[in-house]
Amino acid sequence: MISLYTRSVALIFLLLVPVITFGIYVWENAVNMPYADDEALLFTLNYIYEHPEGLLRSLIQQHNDHRIFFSRLAGVVINFFSGTMNFRTMIIFGYLNLILLGHSFFLIYRSFRKDYLFFLPVSILLFSPIVYCTQLWSITAFEQTLSIAFSLYSLYFLQLEKIKMWYVSIPFAIAATMANLDGMSVIPIALFWLIIQKRKKESLIFGLFSIVYCYVFFLGFRFSSASHFPPVSQFLSVVLKGFVALSGSIVKVLSDSHGYQMALIAGAFILLVYIFFTALKFYKVSGRQGTKYQINLTEICFFKVLACVLMIALGRSGDDAESILSIRFQIYSASIFVMFYLFILNNLKQIKLEKLFFLSFLIATIMLNLLAYTKYKNAVRVHNDELIVDSYNYPVHGIFLHQYIPTPDPEADFYDHYRFPVFFEKAMISNWIQQLQMQKEQIKASFKSETVKISPDFPGSLYPIVRIELSNLPAVIPRREIYLVLFDKNKKTFMVAVKPPNSGWFNLFFGKNRQGSFLSAAFPKKMAGDLYDVALCWTSDNIPHSLLVARNITFNPK
Repeated sequence: MISLYTRSVALIFLLLVPVITFGIYVWENAVNMPYADDEALLFTLNYIYEHPEGLLRSLIQQHNDHRIFFSRLAGVVINFFSGTMNFRTMIIFGYLNLILLGHSFFLIYRSFRKDYLFFLPVSILLFSPIVYCTQLWSITAFEQTLSIAFSLYSLYFLQLEKIKMWYVSIPFAIAATMANLDGMSVIPIALFWLIIQKRKKESLIFGLFSIVYCYVFFLGFRFSSASHFPPVSQFLSVVLKGFVALSGSIVKVLSDSHGYQMALIAGAFILLVYIFFTALKFYKVSGRQGTKYQINLTEICFFKVLACVLMIALGRSGDDAESILSIRFQIYSASIFVMFYLFILNNLKQIKLEKLFFLSFLIATIMLNLLAYTKYKNAVRVHNDELIVDSYNYPVHGIFLHQYIPTPDPEADFYDHYRFPVFFEKAMISNWIQQLQMQKEQIKASFKSETVKISPDFPGSLYPIVRIELSNLPAVIPRREIYLVLFDKNKKTFMVAVKPPNSGWFNLFFGKNRQGSFLSAAFPKKMAGDLYDVALCWTSDNIPHSLLVARNITFNPK
């Protein structure tokens, strides 16, 4: 017989396996390069160096529609200890925020079950590349992940069982709002829950806090240019569709081409099940004389995560309908699915049904986890390659070819408190150039390029967009760490990240993709030159290799 202690240790180990595995994944893929909104962290550091007395103000001021206190604080702390900003360090420490979120889910689970086994699907689902975009983008790991985690912690301390420590919920509620704007929804939900519990004193104190804090929080608040809304006549339907789609967006892992339609169906199912169980409980309670309706921790936390989704649907209502399925929001997709599982598990009263539901959900989460590792492998690789090549482009030429598309690139002094990592030594670049000078003929491959003034893939770009396709490439071309390099007549070298073909997750899973035979690239033409030689360059066993694919190519729009 296996002892209870041994069984518990084994189950804890199983729970930690996805945590450790995904932690290694984050460690291996974290790159010390700013990405998109990460420039806000450098802006904060520059401001603090110029205005040391304005430290607190710089930490709490708006960024778009949010106050990103913890993101900025993490950047300041990293800079203080290392003397410079390091985005890789921030990403790695940001993984602790995902562990906090997992712990908050575990506390909810333990409020109605004391074993470990039935929590396993949560660990498998949450610690997977489903949430890679949030966790590999340094600023979001300290925003969206923390916002959900702090909100759930706040509600955890409002249980009747925690009545002696209920006031701890207030700092957690504040923390949620200072991580991301959707954290603000925890305040009315927490107050509502206190009122439902008929806790008059706590309701009064929390209500007064809510009024004062919301007044202070929204002092000088303004909607940013990122927020725009549809016409009033369409507003309700657009928000409702966005809310339903994001509620079921976990199915986006299965399909990108049909993701929106599938998300609407899945979201409608999740919401209908939630309404059914809630109505069923209310009906049973109302039919019992002297019994009052109560909302437990699992139910209020599920409601809270749904409120986060509703706030995102409101904020994105003016965008394209399918933008609600943006990969950066999949931390909410995973959280909704986790809370849906905990909610159903909490409502099932028969052991057979519990076991059947657990096994079904366990199989589903294992498949989603494995699929995510397969599906997002290329996306993570391309994302990192874009950061890596721009770590060369900006220090050498003062431009990003894969960054800050709608705005001009910052001046060099903007990066005074950050050092670009070196991935390409000068000797490597020189070796590539020498090899190309010796090549008289280009490789036999199909090369296509076009330059367009407007592209839906780069909305708002200030520059024309160059698209390149390479096919029928020789087998010698490697599948990883290969770059498209442009050489102008002055031998200036610009590096571009290439993308493998999108073969679909089925082909990727079974190894049927054609990565080596087809590559593509797209980037804004910020370079001033007219004619370029184009080559594929890589390093194998520390030996640089380059193959010429085209000569005297112009990227001027027609």
